[in-house]
Amino acid sequence: MTEQPHPPPRTPPTPTSADVFDQYMPIVLFLVLNSLVSLFWAIVAMTLWAIKAQVSRHRRGLPQGKVMPIIVVYLLVRGTLGIIYDSGEVYFGIGIGVKALAAVVLVISVLIRRNLVSYAFSFLLPLLDHIKSLPEYRRAMNRIALGVALVVFASVGFDTWLLRNASINKFVFIRMGTNWGASMATFLVIGFYLDRSLRRIPGFPGLMPLLEHRMVTLGKLKPPPDKPT
Repeated sequence: MTEQPHPPPRTPPTPTSADVFDQYMPIVLFLVLNSLVSLFWAIVAMTLWAIKAQVSRHRRGLPQGKVMPIIVVYLLVRGTLGIIYDSGEVYFGIGIGVKALAAVVLVISVLIRRNLVSYAFSFLLPLLDHIKSLPEYRRAMNRIALGVALVVFASVGFDTWLLRNASINKFVFIRMGTNWGASMATFLVIGFYLDRSLRRIPGFPGLMPLLEHRMVTLGKLKPPPDKPT
């Protein structure tokens, strides 16, 4: 009896242009409706579209879609409180508080040796088990997690100041731009630091070859042509 070959591992789905659209559409709806109609309908539209985006991610099997029930409940509670108090400060203040809580959880994950950043990075890029078990890798991941937590705490402080000193529309617009810029800068610094740190490990090929391999497996990049022998 011949042994049946094992099927290739299922490639996890990746975000698409529709996910990017879902990310920014609630912000656009809020700005337009808050300017032209009322805060009530702005919060309703933003909440409903955010829930719709979570349901779509869940149906497509994206990682963040796995916690869809928790996120949906959070969005409903946040939207309901914002509507009851008819306050953008309450609505966005809840989000700022949750962001601060996420930073605390990130620090705790490092202290209890269950680094969430390390888990996320292992999903994003393929790494050999022997590399992930090395103290150099764990040390680099711990430093990155703590650095990200510091960035998030700084963002919480800025958001809190901005919410108290700007109109709601200005808060949403300015925060969108600053968060995007801070996120891009953080990703670049993380990539540079991690590549430099892990290159000290014998046999580590570097982040770019790993990223190219990941893009090929996801079908986002064509494999390089075979070299002639």
